[in-house]
Amino acid sequence: MRGTVLVTGGSKRIGREICLRLSEEGFSIAIHYRSSEIEANQLVEQIESNGGKACSLYCDLSDSDSVKGLIHEATDSLGTVGGLVNNASLFSFDRIESLSEELWTEHMKVNVFSPLVLIGELSKSAGDSWVVNLLDFKVKSPNADYLSYTGSRFAMYGLTSALAIDLAPKIRVNSVAPGHVLTSDILDEDSLKAVQKQSPLGFGPSEKDVSDAVVFLANSPSITGQTIFVDSGERFRQVGKDPAFDEGLKF
Repeated sequence: MRGTVLVTGGSKRIGREICLRLSEEGFSIAIHYRSSEIEANQLVEQIESNGGKACSLYCDLSDSDSVKGLIHEATDSLGTVGGLVNNASLFSFDRIESLSEELWTEHMKVNVFSPLVLIGELSKSAGDSWVVNLLDFKVKSPNADYLSYTGSRFAMYGLTSALAIDLAPKIRVNSVAPGHVLTSDILDEDSLKAVQKQSPLGFGPSEKDVSDAVVFLANSPSITGQTIFVDSGERFRQVGKDPAFDEGLKF
C-alpha cells in the first residue's frame, strides 16, 4: 500500500468515485461521512472485496473540535495519512438580499475552516504529503447565486496558492474545480444535460474525469499550487445567474 488518504464526504457521488480510484492506485482509504453511514460502510466493503484497505469515519465538519481528530483516527485505523482530499461541502442557496450571518458562518466552517484544520493536522505528521481541494468552476465564472457557498469556494481557491507556498516542500497543495457533473435538488437529468450542452465542448464532465484529475495530482510530485478545471470549458460561459436558474436555457 502507498499510505493512507482521507477523503471527506467520500461515501457518495464524486467522493465515492475518488475513493475507488485512489484505492485502485494502491492507497488505503479513510472515508469520512456525516449522514451517510450505510453508504460509507458499503464502500469500505467494496474496496476490501477488491483487495484494498479502507475504513469509515464519522465527523460533523461544523464541529472544529471533532475535525481535529480525523487525521489521527484515520492514522490509527490504516496507518500514517499522507494524502487529503477535501471533497465535502455545504451547498445552500442564498443571495445578497437574503444573506444571513448564520448561513455564511456555516458555509465558512464546513467549506473553509474544516479543510484548513485538516491541512494543519496533516502538516504535523512526518514525511511528504499532498492535498487536493475540490472547488467549483464558479471561481472563474462567478455569479451571485449561492453567495455564501461561492464565497467559500473563492476562499479555498486563494488559499490553495497561499498554502502551497507556505507548506512547501513538505506538503503539496492543489485543487480540482469541476463543472456540472451530476444531478441535484435543482437540476434533474434533462436540466443537467441542457446545462452541459452549453459548454464549449458540448458535453459535461463525468465523475471519472474528476477522480482522474485528483489521481493525477496525487501522482505528480512536482506540481503544487495548481487548480485543474474539469468543466468541459464551462467556466468560459459567463452568465449572470446559476445555470439552474437561467431562463435562457431550454430544459
